[in-house]
Amino acid sequence: MAVADAVRAVSRATVTATRASQGLPALPEAQIAVLYTLRSSPSLTPAELAQRLALARPTISNLLRDLEAAGLVTRARSAVDGRSVTLTITEQARVLQDAFQRGRGEVVTSAWAALDDGDRTALAAATPSLRRLADRLHDSIPLRGDGS
Repeated sequence: MAVADAVRAVSRATVTATRASQGLPALPEAQIAVLYTLRSSPSLTPAELAQRLALARPTISNLLRDLEAAGLVTRARSAVDGRSVTLTITEQARVLQDAFQRGRGEVVTSAWAALDDGDRTALAAATPSLRRLADRLHDSIPLRGDGS
């Protein structure tokens, strides 16, 4: 579908331009999702994280291994249940996320300014419809209680 392809192209171009402008590492999308989830909900267990992201536990384990090795996530024994661990992002991860947010705003603002008035008007008019489309897509995601 043309709309889906265009949205994906804008998203990829935004990420690529932002990484380049800020000198950021090219983390896989799944790792980025883990970091954002842990920032908004600190101290999740790996099982809770798997459930939130609708990913299998072995996938989460692999992602966490790589993020720990990169110094972006730490594990600590749970204060509630000493048999489990909780996950927290590091200050390094926060700095990367903040740089990405700033950079994304800058590259999108610059690209937006380079568009002609007709394109800006058309995109602004399409924004509410794109948000409703995103909401419908989000609502169509089945909730899975098995953590996979």
